Amino acid sequence: MRLFLVDDERLALLQLERMVRQIDESFTIELYQNPADAVEQAKLKQPDVVFLDIHMPEISGLQAAELIQSDCPDTDVVFVTAYDEYALQAFELNAVDYVLKPLQTARVQKTIERLVKLRRSRADMDVRAVSSAAVQLIQCFKTLKLAPNGEQPEVPKWRTAKAQELFAYLLHHRGQIVHKLTLLELFFPDSNVKKAMTQLYTAIYQIRQCLQKMGMGISLLNSSIQEGYVLDIGTVELDVVSWERELEQIGSSVEVHHERLLQLLNEYEGDYLQDYGYVWAEPESERLRQLWLHNARLLAGYYMSTEDRTAAVIQLYELIQAKEPYNEDEALGLFRLYEKIGQRDKAAAHYRWLESELEREYEVAMPERLQQWYAGLRTIKSGKS
Repeated sequence: MRLFLVDDERLALLQLERMVRQIDESFTIELYQNPADAVEQAKLKQPDVVFLDIHMPEISGLQAAELIQSDCPDTDVVFVTAYDEYALQAFELNAVDYVLKPLQTARVQKTIERLVKLRRSRADMDVRAVSSAAVQLIQCFKTLKLAPNGEQPEVPKWRTAKAQELFAYLLHHRGQIVHKLTLLELFFPDSNVKKAMTQLYTAIYQIRQCLQKMGMGISLLNSSIQEGYVLDIGTVELDVVSWERELEQIGSSVEVHHERLLQLLNEYEGDYLQDYGYVWAEPESERLRQLWLHNARLLAGYYMSTEDRTAAVIQLYELIQAKEPYNEDEALGLFRLYEKIGQRDKAAAHYRWLESELEREYEVAMPERLQQWYAGLRTIKSGKS
C-alpha cells in the first residue's frame, strides 16, 4: 500500500513513520508537513491511505480529507488527533479510523490491520460488481433510495439528515456546478463562515463515504476554480428521468400504449422526495405531479370511450382525486360512475372524504353542485329504505 502521513509537527510525523515501518516494511510511505502539498500530490499519486492530523494551520485535517476524497475516491482516511472532540468529528465523518495522540504502536497496528482487511473486502466487492454489470438506480419518488448493482432499492445510512439533504440537493442539480456559498447560505445560515465551511466539508465527506460503501458509481467532484461541487451520476439510472422519458415516448399514442401508460402511472409511488418536505424541491415536485395528472386524465378519457373499463376509470379518478381533490367536474364524474355500478355507499363515503379534505387542506366548502348531488343521493337512499 502507498501511505501518505500528514502532520505539521515533524517529530510527530517521524514517530508515526517509525511505527508504521515496524508494522510492515513493504509499505511505500511519503511524509508531508504541509497539508496543501499532500492534497496536490494525492491527485497525482492516488495513495491508498492518508493519515491526517486534524489540528493543522491554514488547512485543517477535516478540510484536507474532503479535498483528497474529491480527487481520490478510493483513498481511505485515518485521522490523528490529540483531542477527543476531534475524534468525535472523525467518527461523524465516517473515517476508517482515528488515532489519539500520544501514539501507541499497538493502536496503530490495529488500524493498519483494519485497513488491509477493508481494502481486500472492497476489492472483492468490485470484482463481483464488474462481473454482474447490473444497472444501478436512484429512486426519488416518495423516498430517496439507492439500488447498487441491481439490488433492491434501500434508504442509505446517512450519518446526518444534513448530509442526506445535501446529497438530494446536489442530485437535483446533477451535472451542474453548485457554488459553496450557495450551499452555505442554504444549509448553514446560522453559522459563521469558518464553522459553516467545516460543517460543509464534513457533510460532503460523509456523502462520499456513504456512496463508496454502497458501491454506487457516482462521483462528487470538487471544482476548485469556481469554488463548488458537481455531482456526476455517470450511468446510474434516475427513476424520475427514465419515467418522464417513457411518458414522452408514448406521447398522445394512448390507444396503442395504454397498458404501458397504466404501468407508468402506477410506478409513481409518491411525489418527488415527498417524505422530506424540502422547500427547494417543491417546484419539481409540482411539475412531476402535473405531468402525472395530465397523463392519468388522458388514460381515463381513453377508458371512458371503451367498453367494460368502468372499474379502471374509477381507479384512475380515485387516484386523480387524491392528488387534486378540488376539481369539481372530476369529482362529479366519479360520483356518477359509482352510481352506475350501484356502489352508492362508496359514493357517499367518497363525498364525505372529499368534504373533509377540502375543509382541512383548502378551508373551502363543498361546491354547491356536489352538495345538490349528495342531497339527491340521500333522497334515493332514504326512499329505498
